Amino acid sequence: MVLNNKTTTRGFALIELLITAAVMLIIFGGIFIGFRYSLDLITQSRAKLSGLTLANERMEYLHSLSYDAVGTLSGIPAGAIPQVSTTSLNNIVFTETVLVEYIDDAADGIGLADTNSITTDYKLAKVTESWQTHGVTHEVFLVSNIIPRSIETNVGGGTLRVNVFDSNVQPLPGADVRVWNTTGTTSIDVTHTTDATGVALFGGAPANSGYQISVTAPGYSTDQTYVATTTLPNPTTQPVAVRVADISTMNFFIDRLSNLSITTLLSKTASTSNFSFTSLAQVASSTGVTTSGSALTLTSAVGVYASSGSAYLAPITPATLASWDVVTVTASTTVSTSVKVSFYTGTSTFILIPDSDLPGNSAGFSATTISLAALNPVTYPSIGVLVKLGTASSSQTPQLSALQVGVLTAKTVAPAIPLVIRGAKAIGTLVDTTPVYKYATTTSTNGSGMRTLAAIEWDAYTVSPSGYDVAEACPANPYALTAGASSSLELLLAANTPNSLRVVVQKISGGTLPGASITLSRSGYTSTAISSACGQVYFSGVTNASDYDLTVSAAGYTTQSFSGVSISGDVVQTVTF
Repeated sequence: MVLNNKTTTRGFALIELLITAAVMLIIFGGIFIGFRYSLDLITQSRAKLSGLTLANERMEYLHSLSYDAVGTLSGIPAGAIPQVSTTSLNNIVFTETVLVEYIDDAADGIGLADTNSITTDYKLAKVTESWQTHGVTHEVFLVSNIIPRSIETNVGGGTLRVNVFDSNVQPLPGADVRVWNTTGTTSIDVTHTTDATGVALFGGAPANSGYQISVTAPGYSTDQTYVATTTLPNPTTQPVAVRVADISTMNFFIDRLSNLSITTLLSKTASTSNFSFTSLAQVASSTGVTTSGSALTLTSAVGVYASSGSAYLAPITPATLASWDVVTVTASTTVSTSVKVSFYTGTSTFILIPDSDLPGNSAGFSATTISLAALNPVTYPSIGVLVKLGTASSSQTPQLSALQVGVLTAKTVAPAIPLVIRGAKAIGTLVDTTPVYKYATTTSTNGSGMRTLAAIEWDAYTVSPSGYDVAEACPANPYALTAGASSSLELLLAANTPNSLRVVVQKISGGTLPGASITLSRSGYTSTAISSACGQVYFSGVTNASDYDLTVSAAGYTTQSFSGVSISGDVVQTVTF
């Protein structure tokens, strides 16, 4: 066999060429990246130096002015310098922001505690130059105190103090406070940021009425003053006046925006998973427990019971799951014994569901009925029950005879339902004292029976479907939406009737109370129902009358009775245990 040396040589040359090209690509690629990085670094350094040059020039100009002339257009203090402007240097466009404000120095007391009642001790100037590189904003700034040549003087104005709090009435730093006034000889429009104590001070504000204020922050709600108009003749928070040598204080409340998803339903289909304890067949794992007389009990030795025991019941995985419902616990305890129930995920490794998804789960529930309506069925398609038995007396044991886990297997949505939604916060009243609400809108659910209210502030929202009664509102209606939350509200609709009663049973410690027996009666009429997972019962088609008797009883609680209950239209009655 004769090899073609010429062909083989060409083959090796091609391989060598590819290897050489790859090596050169790596080498020169690294050099190019390093060159590009160096170029960007030089460009950024050049831009920063240019920005500092502009900031320094503006600051030197401020220092060259007389003390009284240092200020900004529409600012406090007022002056001839624009608050925001643009300029170019070395082919770079800079946005210049100038802030001049009075400072109340702590050396002679702050605010009302100022020993000479002058809160405009000196001025602070801040010059910021910002620019963009590859879509990213950069900035440099200079800060300087501008001191009067003589002793401090009262500039003839007063101080406007704005306190900003969150929904928990805690001071909120970093909020943007805008103050404007167009009623005086000089227009005012200036924005300050609250300090670490949630305070923004506007010292030296010209004495005048009609100062309007707006407070907000990125991702936060807005609170403000309101001018009287034909649609809001009596605003609650009106513009404020500033008086000479005085401090005017205003309080505002903002917090993180939230989302509320609303679902309208026509029906729900339920089923249960039942646990009995003739044996440990439905127990996945246990310690210190056994079965006796068809009940789960603590183990004993010669009549002495163990102080505690636990049992992980077999996980429940419904074939179809719309949502989790109510857990019913049938147990016998004494003052010395206890039965507590928690919920877990996993089959071989048992992991407790966190309190953030099911409040109170880590401590365990001792109630006879427990609502699982808060659990997301997508996050938890399968759950298990952890039972903990305990005793303080070695001669006594608690007994768990039965446990049921309710499941909603199907939900029929109600599409395209018109909704009227309003919050509880009012910003004023009409001439006839009718409240004007801060949030009020008309909308409707989509084809999937859903509507999401995005970026709304914390409030108690009432959702009213047009043409239907609300048979159940889970968790509640009105719904108390907390700040920074993404929450859900389900409305089970019923045919509209002239008169109805929806009873909501709740615990004083918080949360609803499922499994309560509720009886509504009057002469010739009696109806009894059990409260749902959301602690509610709906009585429809009742007569317009004011002589109803309402009785509500729940295991472990004192029965409550109400007489002379009036039902006219759609009425909601809340009973608290």
